[in-house]
Amino acid sequence: MSFNIYQFSSFAELLQYIDAKIGSIESALSQLQQRYNYIKSRAEKIQRLEKVIEELVGEKISLLNEIDFMGLKVVINARAIDELNVLEETIMSQQDLLNALKRIREVIQKLNDSLTSTSGLEGITIMVQTMNDIPIRILLKESEQ
Repeated sequence: MSFNIYQFSSFAELLQYIDAKIGSIESALSQLQQRYNYIKSRAEKIQRLEKVIEELVGEKISLLNEIDFMGLKVVINARAIDELNVLEETIMSQQDLLNALKRIREVIQKLNDSLTSTSGLEGITIMVQTMNDIPIRILLKESEQ
């Protein structure tokens, strides 16, 4: 778990920050998805081959190639299926992060619209606490000038 604090002078600036994070994640997801599609076809071929061999031999092929060093997993002689599993986990995690940021962006946009139309935010500083790059707390405070 990683906490950070960011300071913004307006909700527009905060929204730009979140939009940049969203864009970065969408770009990374696109690249991961392309790699996933490429590896998936290779992994499926290997899986079909392994299944045929298992049927011919009459037993399951042992594929112990992952070693755990105090919580750090090291895969020796990684196969396409190993990479596919890592890509799937990463894509799901990044998609969850993206969805959370989009929901938070909607809330901040509504907050911005409500506060700007009613009272204005001159002289207000916006502090945002994030956990793993997801805003979890917004502090509105008078500027320190």
